[in-house]
Amino acid sequence: MSINLCSVGDIMLGENVHHFGRGIIKKFSSDYTRLLSPKVYEVISEADILIFNMESGFAPDIHFLKRNISNGVYLAPESAATIFRKINAIKIANVANNHFSQHGVQSAGHSLQFLEKEGILVAGRDNTPLVIEMNSKVLKIWGVSLIDDKNYCGQYFRSSNNNLIRDLNLSRKADNEIRIISIHWGDEYLTLENAQQQILAQELSDAGFDFILGHHPHVIQSVVRLNKTWTVFSHGNFIFDQNFSKLTQTGLIFNANLSDNHPKLLFSHQKMFQVKELRATSPEALNHYCKKHFHPRKPFFMRIRMKVELIVHFYELNRSVIVVFMKRLLRKSSSRHNGEN
Repeated sequence: MSINLCSVGDIMLGENVHHFGRGIIKKFSSDYTRLLSPKVYEVISEADILIFNMESGFAPDIHFLKRNISNGVYLAPESAATIFRKINAIKIANVANNHFSQHGVQSAGHSLQFLEKEGILVAGRDNTPLVIEMNSKVLKIWGVSLIDDKNYCGQYFRSSNNNLIRDLNLSRKADNEIRIISIHWGDEYLTLENAQQQILAQELSDAGFDFILGHHPHVIQSVVRLNKTWTVFSHGNFIFDQNFSKLTQTGLIFNANLSDNHPKLLFSHQKMFQVKELRATSPEALNHYCKKHFHPRKPFFMRIRMKVELIVHFYELNRSVIVVFMKRLLRKSSSRHNGEN
């Protein structure tokens, strides 16, 4: 029997700083399952295994009655996990990223226990893989982040471009083994992978990996086949409150049957945080999309769009968000003034 693998990008069921008090929690706390349309549930439930990048931790719902901007961003209520209960697949969350454990060891520990309670498997706690035996195959799934993290508390596997192959400490690959790595890497908002990603992808392919599933840039990057390795350099966002651009509201759903070499690709589109539309594409068409939207200064332009979205929706902003940004402006103004003196 064949095994169907599905992977999506970043899932963040809380709110970021810009959307604190006006994002996913505010609009969907009555029913988080509305974040995905019935068609999306149907498509991803066709898989035997679903892999995603979990960009928010979890806390009891009561925590959010008195949350503030320092303890309440990139953190989701436990009730938000109802979104996963309707997905009929083995669910695997990569937790090796710079947001899942940003609230410290205790918060990360609680989130890991909660995922286990919900029946969601975890990759990325350390350099040992999650192992699943299915249909005479042994799937080994690693999770890792290569991104700098000022809040790193040792709760996930972190490495670097130069040291990853060594840090994985790989054993000899068995004939029935499938190697998959979920990897947090690349440059935010750039629709083409950088040279370091390309080099490391080739090294991972040479090390026997069958699938390289990338995330972190918040936009889609190229899908290529290196030797026998399918590489998704970035899936983009699946569920994330970055509604300031079509690029950040577009993600990639990667479907692969492990017995053939013809993955099926789907664009997913968010509208007001909901994943509603799906559109089939191909590696060639997707790579054309990535080249079309690439610009080396795109990160700068995207941050401008982010600020414009804030200004347009100023009437919605939580008071604490305004305070945070006023403090930032004052610090920048003070720094410039001191520099001139």
